[in-house]
Amino acid sequence: MKIALYIEDGLEQIVLTPTSDTEKAILEKIHDDTRDLSIKRGEFYGCRGGWVRQKKQYHSPYGSDEPNDESTMIVLTPIAVKEAHDPAAHLPSPQEAE
Repeated sequence: MKIALYIEDGLEQIVLTPTSDTEKAILEKIHDDTRDLSIKRGEFYGCRGGWVRQKKQYHSPYGSDEPNDESTMIVLTPIAVKEAHDPAAHLPSPQEAE
């Protein structure tokens, strides 16, 4: 994956260019309307939110780990999965309730 930051005249873009078939397939999911996209910040390890993060290994001599929340993740959640985890997604809209 090639990643570029493009900044010009106040416009800021993050450009993702796939270099493999796997990367192309993942990026296509951004455009196929079957996923909700969200942006998360944090470490990179498994978490309750359903995305994967990986924790930077840091061992303090005082017994605590220093957090590293510098990673940014683009999370693509299949719409069916989101609805299964979000009870409000199953409620009828005001128009449907009539």
